[in-house]
Amino acid sequence: MKKIQTIFALLLAFTLVFSLAACGNNSNDASNNGSSVVYRTLDEIKESGTINIGVFSDKNPFGYVDESGEYQGYDVYFARRIGQDLGVDINFVSTEAANRVEYLETGKVDIVLANFTVTAERAEKVDFALPYMNVALGVVSPDSRVITDLSQIGKDDEVIVISGTTAEDYLIKNNPEIKLQKYDTYANAKNALENGNAAAWANDNTEVIAYALQNPGYTVGIPSLGSQDTIAPAVSKGNETLLNWINDEIKALASENFFHKDYEETLVDTYGLDYEESLVVEGGVPSTGGNTTDSVTLTVGASSTPHAELLEIVKPVLSEQGINLEIVIYDDYVLPNTGLQDGTLDANYFQHTPYLNSFNESNGTDLVSAGKIHYEPFGIYSYSVTDLKDLAKGATIIVPDDDSNQTRALLLLAQESLIELPTNASVESGATILDIVNDNGYKIQAAQADAIPSLLKNSDKGTVAVINYNYALGAGFKTTDALAIEDASGDAAQTYANIIAVRRGDENNPAIQALVKALQNGTVEQYNEQTGAGIVPIK
Repeated sequence: MKKIQTIFALLLAFTLVFSLAACGNNSNDASNNGSSVVYRTLDEIKESGTINIGVFSDKNPFGYVDESGEYQGYDVYFARRIGQDLGVDINFVSTEAANRVEYLETGKVDIVLANFTVTAERAEKVDFALPYMNVALGVVSPDSRVITDLSQIGKDDEVIVISGTTAEDYLIKNNPEIKLQKYDTYANAKNALENGNAAAWANDNTEVIAYALQNPGYTVGIPSLGSQDTIAPAVSKGNETLLNWINDEIKALASENFFHKDYEETLVDTYGLDYEESLVVEGGVPSTGGNTTDSVTLTVGASSTPHAELLEIVKPVLSEQGINLEIVIYDDYVLPNTGLQDGTLDANYFQHTPYLNSFNESNGTDLVSAGKIHYEPFGIYSYSVTDLKDLAKGATIIVPDDDSNQTRALLLLAQESLIELPTNASVESGATILDIVNDNGYKIQAAQADAIPSLLKNSDKGTVAVINYNYALGAGFKTTDALAIEDASGDAAQTYANIIAVRRGDENNPAIQALVKALQNGTVEQYNEQTGAGIVPIK
C-alpha cells in the first residue's frame, strides 16, 4: 500500500510540474518570452477596452474609497477623465507608496496616478508624464510639541514616514541622524501619530496640511522642506505611445482649466480656495510665480539661425515666469550635445531625433527629447543653377557627412531622380554614398553640414548642395530659393522635427517644460511673419 501511495505521489508531482511548464509556455510574461516589455501600448489598451490605473485607496482627498465602495479624490477625478477620453473602462488598482514603481515594472497597471512625486531616481525606472500638481515635503506634529525645525528632533525621537516616499528618501539622505518609524500605509502612519508613537510625521505637504486641517490638535510646523517638486502620472519605462497620449491630454485639458475644476470638486473642502493657485498645475507647466525672488536660469545651446532667434522671442515670456534664459550659440552639431552631456548646458535646440539617436549611439550619451518645436524642410540650393533640369552631367552635388542628414539628403536626391538608391532605402535603414546604385554621372561629395554653404559659394559653376535649412537661412537662402524641397506632407515633418534636447530625467523639469510650451505657443508663426523663413511649426 505504501508503495502504491509513493507511486501516486510521484505521478501527481509530475503532472503538476508538467501543467506548470505548459502554463509557463503559454504565458505572455516577459520573462518567459524573452522580451523585456511588460507594458501595453496605447492601441493594445484601446483594443482591450479597459485601462488599469493604480491609485491610493486610503489617502483622502487624493485617492480613497468612500462609504459606497467607490474610488474618489483628486487623482481619481483625473483618472476618470482619461478613461472617458480614451473611450475605455477603468480598472482601479489599489496601490501603496512602496509598490508604485513595482506595479509599473511588472505591468500590473498601465498608469500610476497616486500622488507620485517626480524624482530623478524614480525617472530611471518609470517614465513620468507632464505634472498636474505642485508639492513639497512638510512635517506635522502635535500642538503639545510643535516641530518647526528638524534640529528640534532629539536623539531619542522618531519621525514617521511612509515607505517608498520622497520624505523617506529625503531624511535618509539629508538627516541620517534622525530615527525613522516606517509604515506601509497612510492609515497606519496616521494611527501611529495619533497614538503618540513618534514626535512628528514627514510626508508631502499637501497630505500633512490636509491632516492638520481635518484633525484639531495638530500643526504643520514645517510647511515646506527641501525643494519644490511636482506630481505627475507615470507609465512603464519605454511606453512612449501611452506617455505621449497622456502629455497631449494634459496639454489639451488646459483649455478648459480642468485641474482647477478637479481641485474645486475634490480638494476645496479640505484646503479651501487659498491653496488652489499654489497647488494646481495646468497644461503640464507649473507656474514659477513671476514675482518670486527665486529665479531659475536655463542655459540653452542653439544654432544661430533660426534656433537662437526663436529663443530670443521667448526670453521675455520666460522672464515673466521667473526663468532667466541664457543662449549659447554654436556653429556645429557636436559641441551642443557634448556640452549638454557634461552639464555645461541645461538643454539644446538645433537637431532632430534621428540625429540625436545617431549621436547617442556613436558617443555613449543619454540625451532625449523634451518636445518637438518646428520642422525645417531640407532643400537643394545653388548659386548658379536655376533648375535641376539644367544640371549638367558630371556636376558636383554636396551632401552632409553625418549619418542621419546624409540619409535625408540622399533620399531627397532620389526623390528628384538625380540618383538611384536601393528599393529598401529609408530613414529607418539609413543610406550612405556607398549605397548609391546609380549616380547618373554626378559627383556626390560629402562635407560637414555647417561648412556646406561656404563650400557651395566657392565651388565651380554648376554645383548644387543639399543644405540643412538652418544653415541655408544663415547663408541667405529661403525655401522659395530651393531647386527642390523635401516633401513635408509625409512623415518628414514629424520624423525630422527640431527638438529641445535634455539629459534623460530632465524632460519634465518645470523650467524645461515652460521653455517647450513657450516655443510651441505661436513663436514659430511669429518668427515666420517677421522673417519670411517658412519653417513649419509642430503642434
